[in-house]
Amino acid sequence: MRPGKKMRRSGENGSYWISYSDMMAGMLFTFALILFMAIYQLVDLQQKKTIELETKEAQLSTQQSLLLDQEAQLQDKEELLATTTLMLQEQQKELEENRTALTAAQQSLSLQQSKIEEQAALLAAQQTEIDKLIGLRSRIIEELRDELRGAGLDAVVDRKTGAIAFTGAVLFDSGKNELKDSGKALLNAFIPVYVRTLMSEENEGYVGEIIIEGHTDTDGSYLHNLALSQERALAVATYCLGPELQGMSSREKQVLQSILTANGRSFADPVYMADGKTIDKEASRRVVFKFRMKDSEMIDQMSSILEGKQED
Repeated sequence: MRPGKKMRRSGENGSYWISYSDMMAGMLFTFALILFMAIYQLVDLQQKKTIELETKEAQLSTQQSLLLDQEAQLQDKEELLATTTLMLQEQQKELEENRTALTAAQQSLSLQQSKIEEQAALLAAQQTEIDKLIGLRSRIIEELRDELRGAGLDAVVDRKTGAIAFTGAVLFDSGKNELKDSGKALLNAFIPVYVRTLMSEENEGYVGEIIIEGHTDTDGSYLHNLALSQERALAVATYCLGPELQGMSSREKQVLQSILTANGRSFADPVYMADGKTIDKEASRRVVFKFRMKDSEMIDQMSSILEGKQED
């Protein structure tokens, strides 16, 4: 073997190792660079994940807080709902009680309304009857005026009550209770016309009473005048029902007897002069003929109500 050839192999061998070393160094560098990049990416990814996780944790915490707030609000609303439900139940109970009370009140009102309607119908019927009776009394009074005038009798008929008054001087002497002839003549002319008018077929069923009232002036005591007024009223009634009265049948006298009354008033109802203060003694000495309709008190009261003159 030649010495020159050995030296060349030794140099080639060194270059080889140098190249190999450079290659290994390069590979190591590349590996280190790759490892660094990998680590860098890993760290960066970890940081991003950490930030993302922290963000999500913050969002979760916020959502949890919001959820807690919503749960608290929900609990408040549930409590409010429970309170409202309880109030509604109480109101419903109260409403049912009110409805029951209202139903009872409506039933009571309906019953009262029915009673009112019945009473209204009854009052209407009564009013119709009263109007009829009031109209009848007015008609009878007009008939009395016409019949007495037709008989030539100068008798004044009160347009409102139908009362007819005769002065005591025509019927009796002063202080006496016996009828004078002039009084008997007056009664003979008056009573048949008066009774036949009141007891006519149209009127008989409505006239309930004929009243003879005796009145005196204020001279003397009340009791003395009371006795005198009663005696005079009785004397007139006795003559009207007795046999001396002319112009009436026995049946007419029987009918008159069934409804005739006589009262003495003493000077309880004197007649006053035009000044309204001074007593007219001559006019106060009188005998008054009155008639009453059946249910007369009710008719008089209703008449006063209709005229707006009813006294308290």
